Amino acid sequence: MERKTKIDAEEGKQELRITREFDLPLALLFKAYEEAEMVEQWMGTKVVKLENRKHGSYQFETTDPKGNKHGFNGTIHEFVPNHKIT
Repeated sequence: MERKTKIDAEEGKQELRITREFDLPLALLFKAYEEAEMVEQWMGTKVVKLENRKHGSYQFETTDPKGNKHGFNGTIHEFVPNHKIT
């Protein structure tokens, strides 16, 4: 599978835009983001919360080799199935 990644970051702004192109069916790509089990398999992390909708949120947790837990979360500003996740 070919993957193309583009990263845009402007100096002085707290915004980062990552755009990726995948060579696979669009429905399969979105399924990997929509189903918690697939997110866990793909990213190797535990999904605590996953709200795939406009103004939804996500919360993931990963454990390092020493057993320390690290969490990260964010907001889904826009979710248009098979089109866009912002």
